[in-house]
Amino acid sequence: MPVSFDFFKQEIQQYLKSNLPLSTKILDVGPGVGTYSKLLKPFGYKLDCVEIFKPYIEKYNLISQYDKVFVENILNFDISPYDFIILGDVLEHLQIKEAQNLINQITSQNKNCLVAVPYQMEQGVHEDNLYEIHHQPDLTPEIMGKRYPNLKLLYKNQYYGYYISKNFESSLQKAYILHANEKYFDIVCTCIKSIRQYSNLPIYLYLLNSNKKCNITNVTTINWNLNLENTENRYINENNNFYINRGSSEIYNILIQKILITIHALKNFADVVAYIDSDSIATPYADNIFNYYNQDSLYPYFGEGIYDWLHHNGRGGAMDRNDLSTTLEHPVCELFKINQYNRLDQRYRQTGYFLAGRNNIEFLEEWYWMCIHPTILKNTAYYAPFHEETLLNPLLWSKEFYNGLPLVYTNGTLETINEIYQELGFNGYGREIRPWFKIPPNKEDLMFLHGEKRIDIMNKMIIQIKQLYETGTI
Repeated sequence: MPVSFDFFKQEIQQYLKSNLPLSTKILDVGPGVGTYSKLLKPFGYKLDCVEIFKPYIEKYNLISQYDKVFVENILNFDISPYDFIILGDVLEHLQIKEAQNLINQITSQNKNCLVAVPYQMEQGVHEDNLYEIHHQPDLTPEIMGKRYPNLKLLYKNQYYGYYISKNFESSLQKAYILHANEKYFDIVCTCIKSIRQYSNLPIYLYLLNSNKKCNITNVTTINWNLNLENTENRYINENNNFYINRGSSEIYNILIQKILITIHALKNFADVVAYIDSDSIATPYADNIFNYYNQDSLYPYFGEGIYDWLHHNGRGGAMDRNDLSTTLEHPVCELFKINQYNRLDQRYRQTGYFLAGRNNIEFLEEWYWMCIHPTILKNTAYYAPFHEETLLNPLLWSKEFYNGLPLVYTNGTLETINEIYQELGFNGYGREIRPWFKIPPNKEDLMFLHGEKRIDIMNKMIIQIKQLYETGTI
């Protein structure tokens, strides 16, 4: 049948979103009504399909759903251009030997596949399509295990099962990490709540000097000891919200902990981690952040900043490309003998959202060493007006490393959600709407809304995003 069971479709969507990079070349075999296109294309994936029964192509409008549509038999089709093959309700239509050879062909070429099959289901000709006949109506979890040893069971019930090729190793151990102090406890837990709406990945919360626990599924709370004085100048209240005092040395000390907790998480919990600012609300595309990671990179991937030249307290920026001595980063570059001119025509990187893997630990250690340099610590307001971020960018310029995440967030609150999704929309280009409010090019690039700290508003934002997602607006 062109239509498959609805079982586990949401789980499979989340699984693939969490494990397949956006660059994956995907082939959907026997696409039917285009189920997997509907599941994956909204997140930015590109899919081709191969359909053996030509009338289905027009009937189900497959040409509009897939990038390329081939009318061929998968048994004779060249799969070499593809990384990942989807066989949704396909194996049961093949003779046992044909199906076994197909799975062996896929795995022997170091490709991966997703297989979905109905259990113990007879079926004959449908819509004059002889290919609809089930030649393996006897399938059960036990028979699948014996007949297809290269497949690993993911999900099953009494009617249906999902399998993945056993050599599917893009499933690096991935996790989200966040850090906060007790003042931010309710804020960071609400942020985590928003992530958990759309992601099943582990989350590690590093809570400074506190034994509180964030009681959300698959969240580990870690008491991160840090010697801090109990001062009152860390924050600035404004319009019932509050913001960090950038001139506070204690805020600087709190923020640079993100480097150490990233190292700790990589050494103890995961192969790759996504650091997320605690005052964030996730969109349904949050897990997309992992798709950008290159596990061979020696350096983390930091988010694109809204601006490439920052200003603070009357300092910053540059009027002349030949004279960068007025930039905020100039003192750091002078101190560490870094050629700041490497930054020209390159994007500034911010540290609220970034990816790091175990190959990046040496870089992270060097970044932290810069942050705690005695000269920096004596005058953080001068050397690091944007804290660890002001140290990070010169370090990246010194490595001549310019890759990173796109703009994955926007600053905003409840009203911003309607403004973005129902008024402004996305046009394929990043757009600055007003100061510090820039919209990414595509809706799947917008993974987080940043900056709200009022719990009641944060919860309303979670509900609003979920409602728009369920109605297909997001």
